[in-house]
Amino acid sequence: MGTSSSKDVQGKPVVLIVGGGYAGVFVAKLLDKNGDFNVVIIDRKNYFLHNIGLLRGCAVEGWEARCTVPYTKVLKYGSIVQGEVESIAEDGKSITVHGYDKPIKCDYMVVCTGSSYAFPCKVAEADKKNVAAKYQALRKSVKEAKSVCVVGGGAVGIELSGEIAYHFPDTQVTLVHSGETLLSSTDHSAKFKQAALTSLQSFKNMKVLLGQKVKNESLDKKALQAGATTFIEGHQTLETTKGNKMEADVTFFCIGTKVNNRSFAKTLTIDAQGRLEVNEFLQVKGLERAFSIGDCASIEGKVMRSLRRLQITH
Repeated sequence: MGTSSSKDVQGKPVVLIVGGGYAGVFVAKLLDKNGDFNVVIIDRKNYFLHNIGLLRGCAVEGWEARCTVPYTKVLKYGSIVQGEVESIAEDGKSITVHGYDKPIKCDYMVVCTGSSYAFPCKVAEADKKNVAAKYQALRKSVKEAKSVCVVGGGAVGIELSGEIAYHFPDTQVTLVHSGETLLSSTDHSAKFKQAALTSLQSFKNMKVLLGQKVKNESLDKKALQAGATTFIEGHQTLETTKGNKMEADVTFFCIGTKVNNRSFAKTLTIDAQGRLEVNEFLQVKGLERAFSIGDCASIEGKVMRSLRRLQITH
């Protein structure tokens, strides 16, 4: 399933973009702009997901429609293929796709599979038309809740608790975080972390508990372990490791992302975090015509070192 490339780029070098998220679409549009390449984006979804803004959909009616954009107008010359990539070849010159009899070959490849985060931060629905119902059901639960608990004080937990506290001022929101500061696992400045805390505490219906964990967060372990959801519906009394107790009608768990590496974990070189090893030019280790960018690539510091060398040279 997908669109066809324009006749203008037939016979041009094929660049296969694996993953249609922020990084994939950015690279694809740049390479497609002048018609010098036959750019093909492959993604399991038929829409671009603006997940950075998606959490507001937990509180605002119809918001998810603004964050799910069809791929139809992304490329001028290239094409879109909707499918599940099963594996990337060791030489970086082809991929196997579920339901396709033959591998899809290319001259160049850019791996942009990104990272995953369970609903509602991201949504796994392959078809755009199935997304709205999931957020409608969640909004109903949040709207009816007298109290909400958010476990995890990273970026997702902060945004989610803030959205709920702002849009539902009569709902008591409690954020529980194991670190002594919000964003404790990041390199943000102490001033920035304090500003995030001050912002949340400005809501009269918000309580922030730092340096403690929720003890009895296991009411629905099966759902959480399956990675299908990051929330539990139903009233419960939660207790932290410091003895604080709170009531919650909906409990959210915002405790981290996972690299989408199933398609390359066994065929390409990955680091300890499961990300693709790349050099300062974003080339996949050992491959000349395969590149990677975004959450799935181990790029910390490498690009900046390359830029500094260019500055010295020129």
